[in-house]
Amino acid sequence: MILKYFSTPNLNFEDSWNNTKYKIKKLKKFDKFSFIFWFLGPFVLLIERDPSDLWLTLITVLFLTRSYMLKEWEWIKETWFRIALTLWIISIISGLISSIPLFSTWQAFVWIRFPLYALAVQAWLGMDRDIRIIMFLMMILGTILMCLILLSELYFEPTFPCSTSVDNNGRCPKFRLVWPYGDAIPGSYLSKANLSVFCVLVALTVSIKSKKFISFFLISVFTLIMSFLTGERVNFISRIISGLFSCFVYKPLKVRLIILLSIIAVTFTAVIINKPILKERYTAEFVSKLNFNSGNWGAWRGGLQQGLEKPVIGFGPSMSRYVCKEISKKEHWLPGKNYCGNHPHNFYIQIFAETGFLGLLFGALMFFSIFYKCFNNKKNLPDCPLSATSFLIPLICFFPIQQFGSFYGQWGNIFIWFAIGFALSSVNTNMLAVRKNDG
Repeated sequence: MILKYFSTPNLNFEDSWNNTKYKIKKLKKFDKFSFIFWFLGPFVLLIERDPSDLWLTLITVLFLTRSYMLKEWEWIKETWFRIALTLWIISIISGLISSIPLFSTWQAFVWIRFPLYALAVQAWLGMDRDIRIIMFLMMILGTILMCLILLSELYFEPTFPCSTSVDNNGRCPKFRLVWPYGDAIPGSYLSKANLSVFCVLVALTVSIKSKKFISFFLISVFTLIMSFLTGERVNFISRIISGLFSCFVYKPLKVRLIILLSIIAVTFTAVIINKPILKERYTAEFVSKLNFNSGNWGAWRGGLQQGLEKPVIGFGPSMSRYVCKEISKKEHWLPGKNYCGNHPHNFYIQIFAETGFLGLLFGALMFFSIFYKCFNNKKNLPDCPLSATSFLIPLICFFPIQQFGSFYGQWGNIFIWFAIGFALSSVNTNMLAVRKNDG
């Protein structure tokens, strides 16, 4: 009954649920386990990085095992994946000639699990539309669960110890939320891993003519507010931009669009009034970092200097943490000073710093190829909101002018490639041969 209420003609959760149960029941044990294991993803990603990484890695192992057993290797011809393989080889070569070859080569070698996961979803797990819709339903449930967890944090831990006493107990209001991870990254779960959820719900809010749009609107605004309250500026801005695009990519109704934007503006004005510390974080504090003396530019500057020092093949994957401080001692024409963390906090700059121009070329080509495939192939299913909004995921996740985690790291890649895999699967028109009416 609940699924029927949330179903629309082009996103029918009730029919897809019934069809998926029948299809999975008819599958062999290997595929049955694999699909059910895949459905657990949005909830596994709520636990911690190691269980999440293990889940993603096992998906790639299952994919490669199945390909070997069935002798199905057609997926290797996928253009974006061939580019990813080339980048992978360049990264391994760069690692081998780095100053710490064992560490750097290993960082490069294990990175391939992320593109392989995305390809596994595109070429296998997400091929069937009914199964894809049920995975989308799991992502909605995961998003709502995350927001409820964050609400619990705001209720049970509204403050944290700080050096500047703002009340009698020396406690400060929280401006970054950390549940359920213990680290300030829940916004990445909402605005990267499950970005498709927000984009599709916004698109449905401004397009469908039935009263069901109210439910989609409420969920969209609720998750947007929770993203804002996490205090993660880049993730929130990414969500705002993707939401604005989503308003126009799927048959919007003009009056609905105006009402939606007006209500969101009023809602956030009210939130800011009641959370002045967040107002400061998203305005004055944010603007103050847009200069050559901030940590943001300093991290980018360190990566740019590394790339310019060794432009052909770079210093090796994940080597920024070891070489940045050393080369910072040298004079350079770049303005400002280096901030040397574990990585330059930008995918493009990091690839340039650690694999040189060659890596940067194929890295940028890979990002564009993924975006182009989602953008170009959305015409295969023009009436499907999953397909219509799929190109927004790589556009937002790989947009150059933003702060990133480590390109060869763990958490950020898990969230991003989880989203990319689902976006790539959304261009499929295939359906499994097993259907309810096959007789």
